[in-house]
Amino acid sequence: MKQFNLLKCLLFSSTFFLSACITVGNVKTQEPAKVEDRVVIDGRVLPLPSDAKIEVEPLSSSQTMSPVASRLLVTSDTQSRNGDWDSAANSIERALRLEPRNATLWSRLAGIRYQQNDWQQAIQLAAKSNTLSGSSSDLRRQNWNMMANAYEVLGDIDSAHKYRQMLSP
Repeated sequence: MKQFNLLKCLLFSSTFFLSACITVGNVKTQEPAKVEDRVVIDGRVLPLPSDAKIEVEPLSSSQTMSPVASRLLVTSDTQSRNGDWDSAANSIERALRLEPRNATLWSRLAGIRYQQNDWQQAIQLAAKSNTLSGSSSDLRRQNWNMMANAYEVLGDIDSAHKYRQMLSP
């Protein structure tokens, strides 16, 4: 009798467990997010065409960085001076989770990736910073210089020359 009750209990619990795993009809499935198509040649993602317009509202110069993001930036600077590039990147990434539209933070992360010899990532992050930079011409010029240097290291002299021309007054 005990074995029969134990068997009934096991059968009931396994049936209950399996029924919880089965979905019932009319469950709406979410469409996958649309991802922009980018051309990849030899493992390198080509930059967006220069005529591509990305409309964003830049962080105005009157807006200040939050105290937490500012502290994370200071921490990252200290870690960078000590050569702890991974920790410095982590600190900036945490700040970016708080302020994802902050062009300065994106530029700093680009600089860290540049120091880590991750040239492609540095270019992409500097471009994102420029997209968000608004009227900050100094930040854009700093990013263009970094992008030109990275393209030069990658052997893409034409792109390096393009960004060096942007630096000319």
